[in-house]
Amino acid sequence: MTRTCKQCGQGMYQDDQSQWFCPDCILDEIDPAFLKETLDDRGELKRPYVLEPPTRQVSIRLSVTDLEQAKRLARRKGIPKYQSYIKALLHDALLKEAGQQQEKRNRRAV
Repeated sequence: MTRTCKQCGQGMYQDDQSQWFCPDCILDEIDPAFLKETLDDRGELKRPYVLEPPTRQVSIRLSVTDLEQAKRLARRKGIPKYQSYIKALLHDALLKEAGQQQEKRNRRAV
């Protein structure tokens, strides 16, 4: 599945959290100093967090039916890797849960 940017007409890309973005337009919105690449202590290129958030490989056991359903849903949504779909679902669920926890704390404080 491909999409075209409404602002510049260039092709859009989908990140690992299933969000569509246009690389040309998003760079216009970000302060150039924020995107400055630097060298780390070992002399390797360190890319800005916004371009490459740190990740860690994990291994979890899922039921076969959940895994097959995730694969089907990812294909239906045009996401080539079901792992990216699961990662996006987990990310959204964590944000939602964190928001609900904050709302509970705010209600108790009132």
